[in-house]
Amino acid sequence: MRKKPNNKLIGLFIVCGITLFLATVGMFVSEKIMADTKSEVVMYFSESIKGLDVGSPVVFKGVNIGRVSKIDLITDMDDSEFSIPVFVAFNRQNFNPSLPNETRRQILRQLVDKGLRARLNTQNYLTGQLMVELEMMPVDTPAVYRSKDGSIPEIPTVLSPLAELSRGFQEIPLKQTVTRMNKFLDSLNEQVVPKLNTVLEDFAQIPEQTKGIPETLRNIDRAVKEVPDALRSFDRAMTNISGAAKSLNNFADYIERHPEALLKGKGRY
Repeated sequence: MRKKPNNKLIGLFIVCGITLFLATVGMFVSEKIMADTKSEVVMYFSESIKGLDVGSPVVFKGVNIGRVSKIDLITDMDDSEFSIPVFVAFNRQNFNPSLPNETRRQILRQLVDKGLRARLNTQNYLTGQLMVELEMMPVDTPAVYRSKDGSIPEIPTVLSPLAELSRGFQEIPLKQTVTRMNKFLDSLNEQVVPKLNTVLEDFAQIPEQTKGIPETLRNIDRAVKEVPDALRSFDRAMTNISGAAKSLNNFADYIERHPEALLKGKGRY
């Protein structure tokens, strides 16, 4: 006859299995949390982070190296200033969590000294989602630390390209520029308009001054047409003068040879 199974023993076995499973999961989660905490850094932003959420990517040179793990808001009532600490967890393959804390801090400090800075940048222009971008800036870029206790490594931040552009527009003295432009236009109006009126008046007198031009052109045309006749008359006169000069020259030669002809006449010789 078969023995009945021991329900207590079976229950104890099931409880032990569940306990072992939960302990394994707990150790895995705890290890992962500790690893994420060891590879976590903080960045303080003073500009709006609308579009940045927990889980937003962190990129360096276009490579995804981590994610945003936590976002806080700190208010300084004395200075009426707000700062937004953004906590970032690096991917384990990109940041070795087994390194001692001091070693990780030293490596991070060396990178910051060489120009490593964090800034916000647009991830998707359609949705307005943001991401955290790490960039190597010029070495002389100011490094401003805002963490008071320094318990978590900090990467200094710089303004995003959009914030830089907005600040540039805000620094333009728009009101003064408009005032100066209005003064310039008024001065231009005072100087140019009178001269322009004078020019227009001169143009208005042109038709009156050009009324006699057609008659003058007709006279010139008639004069030009009479030039050939005058040239022909002149040519005939020059021909007659040339003939007379030739006759006078022959007569002078004859008188030179026969001076007595002046007294007796040419026909007797």
